[in-house]
Amino acid sequence: MAIDEKLSFEAGIERLEGIVEALEQRDVSLENALSLFQDGVSLIQHCNALLNKAEQVMGVLLEEDGELHLERALPVEG
Repeated sequence: MAIDEKLSFEAGIERLEGIVEALEQRDVSLENALSLFQDGVSLIQHCNALLNKAEQVMGVLLEEDGELHLERALPVEG
C-alpha cells in the first residue's frame, strides 16, 4: 500500500489500529498477514516522520531580558 504523504498522524494511527485488529483474526492467510504487516511498517514510518517533523518545529517562546528566545520543547534524537 502506498502511503499518501498528506495522510494525517491521526488517520495513520487509525489505519494501524485496523491492521492490528485484522492481524489478530485467526483466519488471516499468511500472504495477507505479510501484506498487512508491510502496510503497518509503512504507516509506522510515515507517522514517525510526522512526529519528527512536528518535533523540529515545536518550540517554546521564552522571554528573557526583554528578548524572545526559541527553545526546543523536546530533545531531538538522532
